[in-house]
Amino acid sequence: MGSDLEKLRNTNHELKEIINNSWDGIGIIDFKSKILYVNDALSPILGYSNIELLSRNFVDFVNYEYKISFLQLLRDNMRNLYDTDINVLCTRKDKKPIYLKVTVSLMLNKKFFVLNAKDITKQISDDQILNNYVISSHTDKYGFITKVSDAFCKLTGYAKSELLGRSHAVIQHEDTSSALFKDLWDTILQGKDWTGRIKNVKKNNDIFWVDTKIKPMYNKYGDITGFTALMFDITHELELDEKIIAQDNKLNIMSETIKTISHEWRQPLNTISILAQKLSLEVEENETFSDALKIITENVKNLSNTIEEFKSLIEVEAQKEIVEVKKLIETLIKPYKRITEFEIECDEKLIIETYETVLVSVFNNIVKNSIESMQRNMIVDNKKIIIHARKRDNFIELIIKDNAGGIESKHIPKIFEPYFSTKQEKHGVGLGLYISKNVIELHLKGTITVTSSKNTTTVKITLPVIN
Repeated sequence: MGSDLEKLRNTNHELKEIINNSWDGIGIIDFKSKILYVNDALSPILGYSNIELLSRNFVDFVNYEYKISFLQLLRDNMRNLYDTDINVLCTRKDKKPIYLKVTVSLMLNKKFFVLNAKDITKQISDDQILNNYVISSHTDKYGFITKVSDAFCKLTGYAKSELLGRSHAVIQHEDTSSALFKDLWDTILQGKDWTGRIKNVKKNNDIFWVDTKIKPMYNKYGDITGFTALMFDITHELELDEKIIAQDNKLNIMSETIKTISHEWRQPLNTISILAQKLSLEVEENETFSDALKIITENVKNLSNTIEEFKSLIEVEAQKEIVEVKKLIETLIKPYKRITEFEIECDEKLIIETYETVLVSVFNNIVKNSIESMQRNMIVDNKKIIIHARKRDNFIELIIKDNAGGIESKHIPKIFEPYFSTKQEKHGVGLGLYISKNVIELHLKGTITVTSSKNTTTVKITLPVIN
């Protein structure tokens, strides 16, 4: 008898040691959740001492919106309805929120419950992040949606209630081939992962593309019970690819057009130029004819130069180079320093990878426009061109600003149109900014804008930088 009691004491001692050394909080509560016993782990989980816990009901720590569900769990277990666990949000003594997975089981005396509390705050936090930012869905083995993330709803525009119980056909675009879905189902029903791009349509009829990976889910017997799909929105990337293709097509068309024009016009221009020179020798004494022939010769030269300019800018034969921006600017302004003052603000280390010859042509075009505007508007004193270059995210901004008198607001919308010019007819044909805009967009993959105030004109160019 004595040995049996000793064994029982030892067993209880060992059991107590096991309970106290558990990572989970363990306690005994009554049907009102009054705490009757706690192990050493429950105290640090909730932040209260064991003595403080033993004077409270466990439900006191449970946040209001979870209280009813927790008390209902106790009542269900009293009636032998074996829903044994629930996730609840509690508040620690330090006021910090903590998510607990609580498991309760009715003791043999039918009066008390054993409560097991596991801290799942990190898991819940991770799940919330996944729910908010990862586009995912779960379906049963027949393809009907059983769960979708908030990110999925945000992308598609549908509420969860509009998706649950339906198939993905609700967002399927009519252009998607049946062969793609046959391959998808053949693959996942064999227990293999499927990956591919799928074209879909949102609730508002906008089209979107997703890069999708679908994995089968199994029960403990190895049977497929459903499928999980993870999706990445690639609409923007595909639109960018299409834009680049369109730009390349535009460039090819322009290149072929210029080749044709160059070929077709070269011989007539040469003929006109030769005849004009021949006639000028024969009519030297007639000033009227002589002046007219000079105008013809000058226009032929200008037209020929325009064609060459188009060709050189559209058919870029040079390789891209790594260019130090400040050094390039300082080299470019040298020929103009005797005409106007320059102010430069640029980081010494700023570099870009670009077609230097194209950038030089664009720069010269803009600076010449500024200087010609100063001359036309008779700006004599304080002539200045300000050049700022700075990095913004993955681009640099190149800003060229003058004080040449500005451009009338009515002309700004037309500034990049071909053959539009604010100059007098003899000073330009209106192709400079048109060519500059096209080569910046097509070759340099950047943008150009022009703004003007009463006295100043500002040209802003953005160009991609080396990461």
